[in-house]
Amino acid sequence: MSQRDKDENLDQNVIDGFGHEWAAFDYTETETAEALDAQFAAYCAPLDLTQFNPETSVAGDFGAGSGRWSSRLAPFFSRVYALEPSDGASRVLKTKFASDPKIVVLQETVGVNSIPVGSLDLAMSLGVLHHIPDTALAIKDVARSIKPGGVFLCYLYYNLENKPTYYKLIFKGVNVVRRVISASPQPLRRLSATIIAALVYWPLARLSKVLSKLGRNTSNLPLHHYADMPFVMLANDALDRFGTSLEQRFSKAEITEMLRAADFDLTTLKFSEIEPFWTFVVNKKK
Repeated sequence: MSQRDKDENLDQNVIDGFGHEWAAFDYTETETAEALDAQFAAYCAPLDLTQFNPETSVAGDFGAGSGRWSSRLAPFFSRVYALEPSDGASRVLKTKFASDPKIVVLQETVGVNSIPVGSLDLAMSLGVLHHIPDTALAIKDVARSIKPGGVFLCYLYYNLENKPTYYKLIFKGVNVVRRVISASPQPLRRLSATIIAALVYWPLARLSKVLSKLGRNTSNLPLHHYADMPFVMLANDALDRFGTSLEQRFSKAEITEMLRAADFDLTTLKFSEIEPFWTFVVNKKK
């Protein structure tokens, strides 16, 4: 029986979809390196990675995908567990990190894995746990691997609570499109996402870039945070957004309650003030 057979808190269709996605977008090319560095820095805004000891500290990347974040964690840690349940992405990870002794690739799930209990100085999960049926349980599963006082860095889709009404109405329409596309065969999902990236993401992203240079506030312009990203990242994110059948969104209050239930120290909880929302960091109780 495989690890995935033992874990009931998963959606195999979602896992397989992400496996196809990361096999297609493996980020082995150098043209995306600068944009990925900037995106990783945004995720890490509430966290100082220099607090960890590169000789002794251990991290886990829960839902490692193509390994683009695992590779950026590696300089700060002695070991990084790259946890990824899908076949397609696991093959990418094993190839990418075959000669890197720091990164341990585990084709396992968030709920059932071989990361030692209470071993991690940092657990990181960026844009993953909202694609798991029971996100609150998934957070508890991640917490199990973190040592007392250890750190959890996470990004969960937000429920647009800080956006104007028109923004939320646009989202409702987009969500209808997502449900249609995500139910289609994988090749059609990717084609649809590429078309959306070309006709929607790219124009709005470049408009945001122009307006920003003119000194305009673009924070409420949809897709403004893609302003400086290359097209391959737009196509990847469009597939991520429209090709996934299971998507959940949370408010700050809901996230806080899930962290409380998972025995994190809420006095250490810090939500990032910059996008993507909601990215947060919190310590496990000592």
